[in-house]
Amino acid sequence: MTHLDKGNAMSRTKTSYRTLIAVAGLSLLAACAESPPAQPQVATRLPPAGADGPQLAGAWYQVMFDNNSTEINARGHMMLQTVADVVKADDKVRIDIVGKTDRVGSAAANARLSQRRANLVRDALIALSVPPSRINTYWAGEGMQEVATADNIAEQRNRVVDISVQHPY
Repeated sequence: MTHLDKGNAMSRTKTSYRTLIAVAGLSLLAACAESPPAQPQVATRLPPAGADGPQLAGAWYQVMFDNNSTEINARGHMMLQTVADVVKADDKVRIDIVGKTDRVGSAAANARLSQRRANLVRDALIALSVPPSRINTYWAGEGMQEVATADNIAEQRNRVVDISVQHPY
């Protein structure tokens, strides 16, 4: 095989690879177009047709706190109102509340702080007419961090109360 023949063979091989890649890409696009769109996984069960209010059973919410604080900010109050509306719209949903902290301060102090935050969120939901019997309240201190940090590192994403709205199936 001459140098010119080798060049033509390589050119045909490159063209074949390009064609193969193009066909594979088009096949993949066609398969995606034929597949039904993925359904969101937020709601596990919606209220009956015609029900008013939010339809978010199965959703997860977070109320964030400032460092060493138990004050619920305006965004947190909006979240709590949404959760209360969801619970009032479906008498079967339950709420799990988990208080958390970052790793600033001692583990014992953080355990107490996460408990106060969780209880505060629970009490605010009760004030919004959520029946106490439908709320489970827990606290984890610095034990369940969203973002792993070293001791005495302030991390906003760890200073939260998680609220999950569950449907008992």
